[in-house]
Amino acid sequence: MMEILTLNETDHDAARNQALLSILKGEIIIVAAEHGYLLLCDAFRFGSVSAIHSLRQDSPGTAAQVLVGKEATLAGIAKDFDASWQSITQSFWPGMLTIQCAPQPGLQWDLGDGNRLGEFAVRIPQAPFLLSLLEKSGPVAVASASFAGSAPVCNVNDIPFILDGVDGGSEISLIIDEGPLPTGLLTTVLRRRTIGAEDGIELIREGAIPVAELKVVYPDILISNP
Repeated sequence: MMEILTLNETDHDAARNQALLSILKGEIIIVAAEHGYLLLCDAFRFGSVSAIHSLRQDSPGTAAQVLVGKEATLAGIAKDFDASWQSITQSFWPGMLTIQCAPQPGLQWDLGDGNRLGEFAVRIPQAPFLLSLLEKSGPVAVASASFAGSAPVCNVNDIPFILDGVDGGSEISLIIDEGPLPTGLLTTVLRRRTIGAEDGIELIREGAIPVAELKVVYPDILISNP
């Protein structure tokens, strides 16, 4: 049965521990990021990841994103998280920067793409409760708590899986309600020019972090489509 905890009425440590237990049990929870609520589960529980895609009505082959709580965790799941990436992430994480990395060989997960893409999108968020949870949970798979192609949900009262009669109650065990969230830009996204190779980092999407700020830290960022 789904439970809703209102964060400003609940002890934060108790809420985090309950959320952590749900993740470890393979359940799906909803937690606030900076500018929207997210569906979240253990990244290594394929059944849970698949359930997220089903709830959102994602197209086949869609990969969930990954969140981690510290760079040391990413070093264990990405084979190309080298000095180039670290020079960037140390300046912008936690924050609104997403990078696309190549997974370590033999990593036992499937984010929804059948491991065909050869890369995954990952970041360390700055939302305080979510970050404190990630520091305990390890890697989680996430997607916006909205239908595919829809705008982010900034209020739990607008979560479509509840409002529109989709049977999310059997899939979602816990919602952490932080109240209405501010709207904002999407994350800025960077990737390797060639997956897994050290031949440059390019801009995929300019969002909350402007290119000018990135270039101060890493002047060689490639901009294919200015």
